[in-house]
Amino acid sequence: MKKTIITAMILFPALAMAQKTEYILKGEMDGFAGTATAKIICFSPIINDTAEIKDGHFELKGAIEEPAEVTLIVMGRTPKGRIRSEHLKLYLEPGIIRLHAVADSLAYSTISGSRLNDDYKQLNASLAPIEEKKKQLDAYYKNMPAQQRNDTALMSRIELQSDSISEMKRTVYFNFLKTRPGSFLSLLALKKYAGVIPEYEVAAPLFEKLSASVKATPSAKSYAAQLKSINTTAVGTMAPDFTQFDPEGKPVKLSDYRSKYVLVDFWASWCGPCRKENKNVVKAYLVYHEKGLEILGVSLDIEAFKDNWLSAIKEDKLPWKQVADLKMRNEAAALYGIDGIPQNVLVDPNGKIIAKNLKGPDLEKRLAEIFN
Repeated sequence: MKKTIITAMILFPALAMAQKTEYILKGEMDGFAGTATAKIICFSPIINDTAEIKDGHFELKGAIEEPAEVTLIVMGRTPKGRIRSEHLKLYLEPGIIRLHAVADSLAYSTISGSRLNDDYKQLNASLAPIEEKKKQLDAYYKNMPAQQRNDTALMSRIELQSDSISEMKRTVYFNFLKTRPGSFLSLLALKKYAGVIPEYEVAAPLFEKLSASVKATPSAKSYAAQLKSINTTAVGTMAPDFTQFDPEGKPVKLSDYRSKYVLVDFWASWCGPCRKENKNVVKAYLVYHEKGLEILGVSLDIEAFKDNWLSAIKEDKLPWKQVADLKMRNEAAALYGIDGIPQNVLVDPNGKIIAKNLKGPDLEKRLAEIFN
């Protein structure tokens, strides 16, 4: 099966504070005996609120800057004394949202008073048959005998099916954001359609078609800033200079490498795909360093995990200079519009970006063109 690189997602901070508005989630749910609770959880933004379910009703309320996907958890005991716990994903948005658990089950809930949750339901319904295809393909691959995985023709067919499923999902996201520019979910759909490493020419025009209210949200402003950074660091532009610190705390500038070819490699110790790709980068370095290639590793590790960063450098045997600022949002990554790793930028001796995101065979091919 195609081994898709799963990039590690990095959360952009909101660029501007938005005015908070109140949400109220009113729920109706029976089937509990004694004390029962309803709880909503969200990690970004952080939401953690609990209310008691009394006489089949509960109410949760608070303030949010923008709509947020949360997990609603209900917990208690049935009349027979069994522990009962259910969960449901839904969106909070300003105003009163009403939830009615049909047949005393969250799985059959109806939600009213929320256009966003109507959109969420429709989007999930459109994706459901595609997700089922993916689930079946994943199960087929997982249960394949080891010898079948060496069958090139079979693996090629599976890869084509995987690519087809991914394209079907992208089509759903594209159709959704084109038909619902005023829905906050269209921002999510755009991100899914454009991918973790978006192309400015693809994402920017679609972003501009989102409604003014969507573009005014903190998440949209953050995405707009990312697209701007991607555009200003496109192939053919001059690489923006930055300064970060090596493991000994000494400052290192990208401009220190002027007059040399330098691959700026963004990675982190906690990023599995990065650690895997490090093998290819090391191989390229050993072949082309003596011919003039330099590499500057920029880690997205944070202060709390500095030791992990240092250990990863040793474990992966990375001989080139490594730097980091150990902040929650690496400033160099933000400067280059990087929202997922591994990514890299190849800069020529004049400081111009000549290639981006070269991995595996593509990295070897481009370096061979330069140095051979």
